[in-house]
Amino acid sequence: MDEKFEIIYKDNYNSLRNAVENIISDKDASHDVVQEIFLKLWKKKNELDFILDPKAYLFKAAINASISYLETHKNRVRLSDIRMESSENTDSLLKLKELEVKIQIALDNLPPKCKAIFVLSRYEEMKYTQIAEYLNLSVKTVENQMGIAIKRMREELKAYLPQTFLRF
Repeated sequence: MDEKFEIIYKDNYNSLRNAVENIISDKDASHDVVQEIFLKLWKKKNELDFILDPKAYLFKAAINASISYLETHKNRVRLSDIRMESSENTDSLLKLKELEVKIQIALDNLPPKCKAIFVLSRYEEMKYTQIAEYLNLSVKTVENQMGIAIKRMREELKAYLPQTFLRF
């Protein structure tokens, strides 16, 4: 069992960590969340043979753990450090960094499940049916949550978006 667990860990850690980090926007916390998932799996290592698709099982656990993390830390806004670089492109780099921070703030202002659905769709490139399956939701609910997310993101970022983008 220890060998099977080690294989599952090595095969899945990086992709789980990336997915969790995209959802919760905190590199250190994403490591902790994923470690907690594997700790729970380790405690159930005698049941590993009963898990038909370990990757799907872990991904679902990661999504749920990310949503739980967001719900318990919803009042905490974390801004990326803005580094000043000396170059002729400092102004454009600063504007790009500012936009990245604004996008992250807009993402962080979404309700936890709505944010998770948006990140899974846009960052992890999952299909609505796959997201619905992982979160035990209907496809219609996923579609509605994506609509809410896009509407809120447009509203918060309208000062940075071209007018043609706001018409849709």
